[in-house]
Amino acid sequence: MATVTAGFQILPDGKDMHTDGMIPEIIKVIKESGLNYHVGPMETVVEGNLHQVFELIQKAQQVGINTGASECMANIKVHYKPNGVTIADKWS
Repeated sequence: MATVTAGFQILPDGKDMHTDGMIPEIIKVIKESGLNYHVGPMETVVEGNLHQVFELIQKAQQVGINTGASECMANIKVHYKPNGVTIADKWS
């Protein structure tokens, strides 16, 4: 299966919900995934096969719930090429 890159944000939907405690916890889950990643100011980009990437996003949403959000929304952008695309490819 080809490598994809995906940029994503997890946003809590809850009155008076702040993301301060949620973001470090989500980053921890991303680091523990073993996938290559880049944390940016507006989104995090990860690289892996599509199944791994979506599994990670599902875990990240659960972190949002576990840290107090009543629901979470994910904004996801996926870059796919049949022969694969990596984060490093984005810089060249």
